[in-house]
Amino acid sequence: MIRTLAIATVLGALAGPGLLGGCTQRPPAGAQANLLSTVTPMRFRRLRSMLDGALALARAGDMARVRAGSAGLSREGMALIQGTMPHDVARQDVPRYLEGRARFGEALKAWVTALEGGSDGDVAHALRGLDDAARGWVDAYLGRAPETSV
Repeated sequence: MIRTLAIATVLGALAGPGLLGGCTQRPPAGAQANLLSTVTPMRFRRLRSMLDGALALARAGDMARVRAGSAGLSREGMALIQGTMPHDVARQDVPRYLEGRARFGEALKAWVTALEGGSDGDVAHALRGLDDAARGWVDAYLGRAPETSV
């Protein structure tokens, strides 16, 4: 009896208001993106948040702020490239992971080159390429279908 009561209390606390009241509701918009961010390793999540912020600024036309924040994005990208391959990459996904890392490295070089002497349009184009490469690399890490990523 006490054990059953304890389980019901825990389930009620996890469900929010009302006993299991949250289980019948539909997930909010963007729930898939939230789920993926919890699966993605922290080091990729930091890069993702930086890329999302830079892309939002670029869409708003604030390229001066994109350039101002570029050092942190470049540092984070280099740290990812220099890091070791995670131990939990599935064996069949190792070649795609390495290909994704190489593609990200090329996109990072293009990003830095655009920052050093390119126009705002060049920087925005390089940023979109960096974003695409980062998404492909994470897809390879997570073992998603290769035709949609790298």
